[in-house]
Amino acid sequence: SAESFNAKIKAFRAQFRGVKNVEFFLFRLTRIFA
Repeated sequence: SAESFNAKIKAFRAQFRGVKNVEFFLFRLTRIFA
């Protein structure tokens, strides 16, 4: 399951590449996976 989790992380990061509001990005990440 860790591999699929990493794949989701990579896809999510690729989607938000260039995002300047990193705090919001991390907030969304924790909201989705926590």
